[in-house]
Formats: sequence, C-alpha cells, structure tokens
Amino acid sequence: MSDEVKDIGIGYSAWDETQPRKEIGIGVFGRGFMGKAHSNAFKKVGYLFETNYIPKLVGISATTMERAQSAANRYGYEKAYVGWEEMVKNPDIDIFDNVALDKVHAQPCIDAAKNGKAVLCEKPMAIGREDAKRMLDAVNKYGVKNMVCFNYRFLPAVRMAWELIQKGAIGEIVHFYGRYHQEYALPLDQPVEDVWYQNMSGNTQDLASHIFDQAQLLCGEVSTILGDIRSYPKRRPTRAGGMVDVKLDDGMRALIEFKSGATGTLEGISAAHGRKNQLYWEVYGTKGSLVFDLENPSYLKVDLKETVLPEVMGYTNVAVNDPMHPFMSAWWPKGHNIGWEHGHINLVAHLLDCVANGKEIGPQGATFEDGYKVAVMIDSLIESSDAGRKIVISY
Repeated sequence: MSDEVKDIGIGYSAWDETQPRKEIGIGVFGRGFMGKAHSNAFKKVGYLFETNYIPKLVGISATTMERAQSAANRYGYEKAYVGWEEMVKNPDIDIFDNVALDKVHAQPCIDAAKNGKAVLCEKPMAIGREDAKRMLDAVNKYGVKNMVCFNYRFLPAVRMAWELIQKGAIGEIVHFYGRYHQEYALPLDQPVEDVWYQNMSGNTQDLASHIFDQAQLLCGEVSTILGDIRSYPKRRPTRAGGMVDVKLDDGMRALIEFKSGATGTLEGISAAHGRKNQLYWEVYGTKGSLVFDLENPSYLKVDLKETVLPEVMGYTNVAVNDPMHPFMSAWWPKGHNIGWEHGHINLVAHLLDCVANGKEIGPQGATFEDGYKVAVMIDSLIESSDAGRKIVISY
C-alpha cells in the first residue's frame, strides 16, 4: 500500500490488491437481535467494501457459555466468552462492540477503552448523562476510537440530506419535525413482560434516542427543550396473572430550540397502531426542504427554491440507488435498492476504515460525544416533564 491511500468514492480507503489487507479483530459483547445484526455487518463488509482492511471475528459473548458457543458457531467467531472481563484483555481484539442490554453499556466500554480497544456501543450509549460522561471521559483519557451505533446516519438518503445541508442547498434551517413511531405498546393490556422496551430502559431511551440524534446530526446542537414522557396504560397485567404499575414510558413529545435559532418538534410513540418502524423527519430551510421516511427508505424527498426549471415546483422523489449517491458505489448497479441491514454494514465500514487508517469518526458517524449529548437531551426532557417547564440544556 502506498503512503497515499486511494479512496473508493465514499470516503473509504481502497485496497491495493498487491498488498495484504489489514486484519482488525472484532469482539462482540452480546448475542441477541443486535448481535445478529452486527455480526451480519462484520461478515459482509469485507467483500462488499473493497478496502484496505478486513474484519476478523475473534470473540462473542453471552450470559452462558452454551449460548456464547452457539453464537460463535453460528456466526464464525473463533472464541466464546461469558461476560466482558476476559474479552477486553484479548490482544487480538481491536474493536470491542457492545450490543448488550442498555444497563450494561457503561462499564464494559470503559474497561475496553482502558485496554486500548476501539469501542462501538449500541444506542442508547447510556441510561443517563452520568454514565455517558464516564464513558466519554474514558475514551478521551485512553485515546481510543469511539462510536455510538446510530445506524440511520448511514442510510444513503440520510447521508445525502446531510450533504445537501452542508452545501447550503436548503439555506438556513428554520424548523425540524421528526418522529419515531412503532406499535410495540399495543395492545395496552398485553403483559408487561411482552413489551420489550419495558424490560430495558423505556421507549424514549431505547427508540426515541434515534430521533434526537437525527435532529442534532442535521440541525446542530439543541439548546432548550419542553416536553413530556408518559406511559399510556398506568398499569399492565403480568404473565402470572397479576397487575403491576408501569414504571417506564411508552412515548414522548418535545418542543426544542437549536443553538442556531431554529425550532423543532420531536415525537417518539410506541402506541402508534400500524407503524412497524417509522423514523420520519422533515427539515425546512429558507431555500428548500427535505423529507425522509424509513418506511420508504430508498427515497429522499427534495424541494428546492432554485431549480433548473422553475416551473417544475413541489417535491421530487430522489431515488438514492445510483452509484453517485452515498455508499451506493459499494453495492449494486443503479436501481437496485438496499434496506435496513445496510445501515449497519455502512456504519461498520466507516468504523473499520477510521480504525485502520487513523481517520476521524465524526461528523458523519456519531461519537461518544454525540451519544453523551443525546443522553443529556433525554435527561433534560425527563426534567422538563417532571417540572412542567422549559429546560435550558447544559452539556
């Protein structure tokens, strides 16, 4: 590989086929839904992105050795672990990927950073600003690459929107409206054990954190927030037949102001019948606007004041499936769509490239600083909901 690293067109370093590819050891802490999604990404990125690195699946962890070994056999990891303590000491692991329960995000990531590992952590980065700050301080202290898995940043339509905003295509941003709606809370009388986020950290932490991140990615830092969080049924039955108070939320609403002076409205509701997984937003600027809907992810709706044909007014549905669009040069010929899993693959490709070639995670990827800011915003929303007033956010 020459000193001048070639670029494959999307910011990733190309592979000089006369040289061996750099192996980057991967350790995944967790084996559930996200363990499956991340393992899928690590397995595919090596042959879809013709870059100067290739991931090596070193280890995967679970709560029991039986489960860990099953996952290792299924996905092709060399070693099975219980817990994280031994995994983070393995010198063959370069990236520690935490996909465990929300409440087990902080200490494993901190220990990984102490052992010199780059750290990838599923969202939410932490439950609350205190643990998030501990994690941020650790990666800064030990100087390791760090990234929060806000995977929707790596969908072609979202990246294209970010690029258009950076170019000034829609002018000065005036307002952001965003929502993340699902129907997991329904029916409202289903057992509390069957509402998955009620057994994690609640709707706002687990799901709505995505829309907070999308807002700050596209429009910048949030300065104030006014809103509420709520549980739609106050009590739910249990599988055993009793009734319990619902302790975690099913939804949130918020009015926000950005540091730039723009305003915003955010929603995150898991009692939205018919919405299987809708991350939706609109960004309004002085010279145009952009609309994205995860339920139709291959398109970005664009309306610009300055167009080649001014008589052609209104939104244009841009099909982001041409090799000229973000990430698509690594995928299929024009017109061949990609879907949900590909956000994780594109994200992993970015992280691996940054680790292999000394590049910065941000601003395209969400760093631990970005994850910390999301934790502060959510804490401020909780404070606002409890106090019934607008909160000035202090980071």
